[in-house]
Amino acid sequence: MKKILLSLLGIFILILLFTLFFAETGLKIQAQSENPNLPDFNAVAEEAASDLQKYIQIKTIRGNEIESANFLKAILEKNGIQVKLIPYPGKPDRTSLLAELPGTEEGGGVIFMNHMDVVEAEAAEWKYPPFGAIRIDDRIYGRGSVDMKGLGMMQLYAMLLIKKSGIKLKHKLMYAAFADEESRSMHGAQYIVNNHRDLFKGYEFIHNEGGSGTDGVAVKGSKIFNLQYAEKGILWLELESKAESGHGSTPPVSYAAKNMLEFLLELQTFSKDTIISDVTSAFFYQMGVASSFPNSFVLKRSRNPLIQLILNGVIKSNRHLRAMTSNTISITGIDSDPIGINVITNHTRATVDIRLLPGVVPDEYLAKIKKIADKYKIEIKVKHSEAATVSPMDSKFFQTLAGTAVKVVPEAVVTPFLSPGTTDSSYFRMHGFKCYGLIPALLTDYELDGIHGKDESIRISHLKMGIQILYETILNYNK
Repeated sequence: MKKILLSLLGIFILILLFTLFFAETGLKIQAQSENPNLPDFNAVAEEAASDLQKYIQIKTIRGNEIESANFLKAILEKNGIQVKLIPYPGKPDRTSLLAELPGTEEGGGVIFMNHMDVVEAEAAEWKYPPFGAIRIDDRIYGRGSVDMKGLGMMQLYAMLLIKKSGIKLKHKLMYAAFADEESRSMHGAQYIVNNHRDLFKGYEFIHNEGGSGTDGVAVKGSKIFNLQYAEKGILWLELESKAESGHGSTPPVSYAAKNMLEFLLELQTFSKDTIISDVTSAFFYQMGVASSFPNSFVLKRSRNPLIQLILNGVIKSNRHLRAMTSNTISITGIDSDPIGINVITNHTRATVDIRLLPGVVPDEYLAKIKKIADKYKIEIKVKHSEAATVSPMDSKFFQTLAGTAVKVVPEAVVTPFLSPGTTDSSYFRMHGFKCYGLIPALLTDYELDGIHGKDESIRISHLKMGIQILYETILNYNK
């Protein structure tokens, strides 16, 4: 017994020494000051809910954004805000919308960015018609109710409240509703920021999607605002293997399908290390703030080498944590165009979706993959490539948005969040904008699962919280 106690004491001393040696990464966020004479957010949320129902009923499944743009234009112009519509050349149905409130200073402008298109919905799986925008008590069901028409409506009504208040902003405010985000934005954000950069002169910060508030999701009983400030990079590859065809009864040593499968199996073992960087350690620290002991002790010390031994098992068992701490490779398709079960075809195609951590150069990563591909005679075509993007956590807007969120919801904490997926923010970060993603409402597991899934829905209380946080954020930022 004495030996066991001495061993435990030794381990504890080691942990203390390592804790002293390796600095903790913390995020200090102060609640923003109170704003007197606030609007009646309950009434505002009801009005926004009515408009959201109409907005959801406009089918913009990877297209038809012009109808949504005209709908938003009518609301903005009714409230005295001028609007600019920007169609993609030759495709007038892929139209984006910009509207702005002026500021008294030249720089520091904020853009409320969102997108009007939505993904497909299989009606047979839904409790209510996905484009019916059915309201049941406090909840509206419909494709896009969260991603991203719901968030777009929060931003819109926050802007309308600023306009109605008569407050003179120091920093101008833009509302930007883009087309084509769900299909990588060629007809929307990519085109506009690359060809109409002058429209964003004087703007510095962007609020967009990419992170969300959660209610009891990661930690039981917790209320967490996951504020996205970084996105992983993308490397989408199309693969092809070629060889002679043959009879299934007399297979050669190597042939197209076999070579492809062996390559993909080796690719799955490539770069599986867990990497806890500055980008992710701050996230774990704030998760520790929301957790009770002993989890809080471990999470707050994620950079400690001994603690990492404990964390690795947890990370590897959770697909979301794995995605935040490693370069991921997903096999998204394999096809040999089979002729008959007894025929070995002469080619096999496959696709892989690779997501890269900040600091990883896509071309360098691709070069390593090509060395493996050469062993199996696999041809690689790059479908899409972009590096990870990161915005600073110490910027005025990040701190203001975070502080306002915990002021509106005092029991909540804010975690800086690295998004495994990408948004339109990535294109704007490449042009020097500081972009942050947050759906400022506390979503449950059920509500998060509805995003791109069945029965997507939003509560009126979510709209209220989101409008209030964004409205007060702009007020606090302009103080």
